[in-house]
Amino acid sequence: MKKILISIVLLLFLGVSCMNKDQEIKPYMDLPGYKLVFNDEFNNGILDTTVWGFHNLGKRRSAINVKNACLINENGELEIRNWTVIDNLDTVHHAGMIETKENFTFGYYEARIKFELLPGTWGAFWIMYNNFQQQFTENDNPKELGTEIDIIEYVPKNNHYGVHNLHWNGYGQYHKTKGSGELMNGQLEGYHVYSLLWTPEEYIFYIDGKESWRSSDGISHVPEYVILSTEIQDKGWAGDIPLDGYGSFDETHNIMYVDYIRIFQK
Repeated sequence: MKKILISIVLLLFLGVSCMNKDQEIKPYMDLPGYKLVFNDEFNNGILDTTVWGFHNLGKRRSAINVKNACLINENGELEIRNWTVIDNLDTVHHAGMIETKENFTFGYYEARIKFELLPGTWGAFWIMYNNFQQQFTENDNPKELGTEIDIIEYVPKNNHYGVHNLHWNGYGQYHKTKGSGELMNGQLEGYHVYSLLWTPEEYIFYIDGKESWRSSDGISHVPEYVILSTEIQDKGWAGDIPLDGYGSFDETHNIMYVDYIRIFQK
């Protein structure tokens, strides 16, 4: 009888092990050899500040970046809220940014995101290098110093569109950039999977598993951190801020939603 019970327990254990193996998180696309090294499914009810920090708190463009703009809702989504406080004729807009505490290099990065943003606000899933404030020269090499890699920037203007961008050599006189131009104009309602395959030779960008742009310019070989963010700027590339703002924290409909973020490496 004891042998039978032991056999049953072993079979159950093997069954659970096989089930867990089958449920292993895999890339949205078929990428043999790539294994999960970081993910957040945002299912814990609160933002995990052991893996996330807050990026550029304080005044930025036409808003203030604040911690409470970034929260986990009851549906297991990260929300980055954007709202307005009007007090004694003083108008203050609020936005949010979070960044990974860990740095990463070559690999496949993906996030499932829904942008419900209003004019004057844009949202982004991007990768940033650590020494962007240093002094750059014309001949600096992004391979050694890093590149800003915008996996997706969503712009609620011209019926809304997405764009992939690269920036390197700082943001001053030696700044260099390359971009995809407007993509998916008017076709980005609801959730989409935005992703990047970053190799030593090139960047390949995807929307819902379909290649949307690639570039071999500004290839970084240094560890960088990942950012999920919204920004607000009046009369900029995202359009004009509404005259009455975006409503209160509880009433705003100006929100970026993230279902998950995952990073895979070989």
